[in-house]
Order: sequence, then C-alpha cells, then structure tokens
Amino acid sequence: MPHFYAQELHLPPMPFEQEGFSFCYEAQSLRDSKVSLIRVKHHLSDFCLLKIEQQGRILCKGEKSTRPIPVGILQHALEILSHYGKEIKGNLALSHCPSRAFLVAFNHFNFESFYLEIGFGSGRFLLQKAQANPKNLYIGLEVHTPSIEQVLRQIELLGLKNLYIAHADARTLLEVLPPNCERLDIHFPVPWPKHPNRRIFTPQTLENMLSVLRSQGEIWLRTDSLEYFKDSLELALNLSTCQATIAKNAPQEGVVSKYEARWVRQAKDIYDLRLKSATSSHRPKLPLLLPTTQNIKYKGVKASSLWQEKSKMGEDYFLNIQDVLEYKDLWLLAVSLGDVRSPLNKILSWDRKGGGLEYVGGAPFNTKAQRHAHEALCALLQQEVFGG
Repeated sequence: MPHFYAQELHLPPMPFEQEGFSFCYEAQSLRDSKVSLIRVKHHLSDFCLLKIEQQGRILCKGEKSTRPIPVGILQHALEILSHYGKEIKGNLALSHCPSRAFLVAFNHFNFESFYLEIGFGSGRFLLQKAQANPKNLYIGLEVHTPSIEQVLRQIELLGLKNLYIAHADARTLLEVLPPNCERLDIHFPVPWPKHPNRRIFTPQTLENMLSVLRSQGEIWLRTDSLEYFKDSLELALNLSTCQATIAKNAPQEGVVSKYEARWVRQAKDIYDLRLKSATSSHRPKLPLLLPTTQNIKYKGVKASSLWQEKSKMGEDYFLNIQDVLEYKDLWLLAVSLGDVRSPLNKILSWDRKGGGLEYVGGAPFNTKAQRHAHEALCALLQQEVFGG
C-alpha cells in the first residue's frame, strides 16, 4: 500500500486545497499523542490518512477502513503531503486510476434487474458474461481491491456499459439487497476446511441469497471441494422451500475462470449445485445504507470512558470503540461494529456541537446487526455526566 516516511513534515494550516484535494483537518488521538488522522475529500472520495510519529521519523499512509478505490487517489494525496516533508522515503509511484463510473454507489442503487457474481477474482468469467449478453446487467462483488481495479480497467478497455463492480462483504450486502437478482454465481469460493463458519454458504447467508432472487431466479455454486459441495447441499435440503439440481464435471461453454482451467488441467472433479426458491421473496424494500444521524448532542461523555468500556454485546450485534481523535468540536471515532461473524471497522465523525454523526467514506449497510450497533453507539455518546 502507498506510504511515505519523512524525517520532518511541516503541513500548511488546515483546511487547504491542492490539485483537487481538500485536506480538511487533522484530528489528534486522545489515546496516543503520536497518532493522528487527516480527513481528505476528493470528488466522490472521502477518506482518512494516518499520521504516526515514530522514533526519528513520521509515517503517513492510508487509514485502512476508509481507503478509496482506486488506490491512485490515495497515492496522489500522499504524494501532495510528501512535498511538505524532508528526506522522504516510501512507495508513492502513481498508478493508473481506472474510472469510478462503474463502481457501485450504494446510496444510489436503483438496478431493477441484475445478475450477481460473488468473489469474481480475476474477472475472466464475469467479463465474458457481460460481453456475451449486452442486454443483461451484471454486478461483480469482491473484497480484494487489486482485483476490483483490474476489472475496472478491463471495463474501460472493452467499452462495456452493462457491468458494475461492488466493493462489499457479501455476508452483509445480501441482507439488504432488493429481490431483483436473476442469477447469483459463486464459482470456486475459498472452502475454509478448518473454519467453515467463514464460508459464504451458511444457513443465514443462504436464506439471504434466496431472498434476493426474482421469481425463477437461481443460485449457481461451482466448486472443486467435495466437502464444500456436500455441506452446501445439506444446507439447501434443510430449507423448507428450495429446489436443488446437482452435477459432476458438467462441461462449460465459453471462457472459464482461471481456477476452473487450473482444476481441469489437474484432472480434479468439479461439482455444480443450482438452487431455486420454491416461493417468491417477500423482502420489504428498505434503505440499503444506515441514515446519517443529526441529533446526537454532547452531554459530557468522556472520551476515555468510550474506549475503556468493554465491547457492548447484544443478542445480534457487537460494538467496540477503539480510539477517539479530536479536532476542535469534532471527534473522530474509530469503531468496530456489526455481526461478530462479519465485523466492520469504520471511522465516524461526530460534531459534538451541531449533533451530526456521519461515517467517513460512506455509511454501513442497513443490516439488523449494524443498525443495532449504531443505535448502541448513539446511546453511548449521549451519556450525561453530572457534577465535576
């Protein structure tokens, strides 16, 4: 990841703007005086840079939970700051920035019919589908940012207009997507033989997969792991309404994924599981993202009490505040929240005077666990302190 070290760093007073970037403010950690976060805005990107004073030098890098896509945006911001330092070392070579035009913005998600692929990897299979079926709209879901950038570049090069890329954890996104999916492809997922709870196929996520399907929609799992295949089939058979079709070493037409090509060369068996729901989805249409909160006024809660408090655990959520960073009336809160099976790290900005509470880089999905964790956070921030 891009970063740099400087022997000295003398930044201009904030806020200041340079080369399309707005460097808004620097918030100082109240836990560690050597750590601060610099909030940066650039067009549709909103992220933080982490600044750490080390022995004899200063490290600047992207804050992981708000890291923008493409990474070239982060590189450019760090490169600007490096000009204010002395004896710079690091990794700041600017890379090509693919267009964000086909990166899904979940605050404006309005796709009425789409085909979804979870974990597209190199994107070979996903790109081939989009090229071969220009009237269909495809969404590729991935958490690996280099893969996302690679496919965004291919979309540009091929001139595709029917393929969008989403950076999200499928386990949370599937809980909030509308039931507009024609087919959901999961090809050669990580089998996690020692940690099956980390698989995409769990009882909860399988129910959510079926809930996002349109009438006659289909889930297609393709795997080289017999254990994964058997466990997934058992999950499906335990459902009250599900139709399953299975196959072994079924031939595939057209371009195949790099993983499938590898397994074919090694003469490994490949298993297909196709699932359909026997009933129509009745999922209500809800906002995909948690709304911004505007009325959390400061009543005297101490920053130290927030991070010293043990993780709050509810029946279906958890919340942990890891750090509080301060800039005038603003607090930046570094938190981990949501479901323990799919935890989410986020930075929130809280205007203690105005009451506004917002997520830097975009709000979490409106899942039950993340909604309840957000409500618990709001309750913590509104604690009153009486007396001196």
